[in-house]
Amino acid sequence: MVQSSTSSTVQAWELGVRLREHREQLGLTASSVGKTTGIGGSNLSAIEAGKRRLTAAKLSELAKVYELPDDDLADLDALRDQTDQRGWWHDYNHLYSDEFLRLLGLEAGADHIREYAPDIIPGLLQTADYARAMIRAGTPYIKPVDVGPRLETRLARQACLDEPSPVQLTVVLGEAALRQEVGGAAVMRRQLEHLIETSETKSNHVRIRVMPFGIGAHPLIGAALTILSFPSPHLGDLVWQETAVSGGIVDKRQVILESTASFAEAFERALDEAASREIIERIYKQMEQI
Repeated sequence: MVQSSTSSTVQAWELGVRLREHREQLGLTASSVGKTTGIGGSNLSAIEAGKRRLTAAKLSELAKVYELPDDDLADLDALRDQTDQRGWWHDYNHLYSDEFLRLLGLEAGADHIREYAPDIIPGLLQTADYARAMIRAGTPYIKPVDVGPRLETRLARQACLDEPSPVQLTVVLGEAALRQEVGGAAVMRRQLEHLIETSETKSNHVRIRVMPFGIGAHPLIGAALTILSFPSPHLGDLVWQETAVSGGIVDKRQVILESTASFAEAFERALDEAASREIIERIYKQMEQI
């Protein structure tokens, strides 16, 4: 059966993965299949990566080459139909790189997101004022007219936390992220208040832990990463790595394994949820006195 997803990006990726699995089971190369079907080897590779859409006619041709049973073809065709649905993030494709738009699509279809954020509150947990301050400070190349649409994008991402079956969000925050007064003390106090409220009202699917300064060195020191997991058994985890000027999706198995292990250790070494809430409340009160 097709796994349900709200993301055409994830559905296109799953379709590509399953087509690649069928091709590899037959020992066929992308080049040979591309010539047989007229798709082209490079186009087929892009389809298998979920980065290019597939027509119903070309799917039928691939099904013949792969000798797919009717049930398998029907399943893949249902997935293909869903890839035509336009995600909300496409309304903002003039603002972001293809790689970041792909992240938004993957994020919308994930069922578990793990994030280590050493010095910035993650986008999924930002208040509007904090997000606006971050966008304005992000780069001198952002036009004033684009601040509003970028803010809309950031807040739209947070809808996944309020759905009937919300994404599971597990976050480890560096203490610096709590103390950096983005937007000024008043904005930062409201941001800290939002973290406290979220940890209390959404504790069934949002876990927030803090890595205090006193913990010393740990596996993710100097890093910032996001690990995305998906409901389909055909899809593995992906890692998003980001710097101040760029970001990219990593699908290399070794990097994912190391990132997952490092996050797990960092999560265990961080303060538990109750102690984390206490340190956030303490920093909030300190800012209140300024």
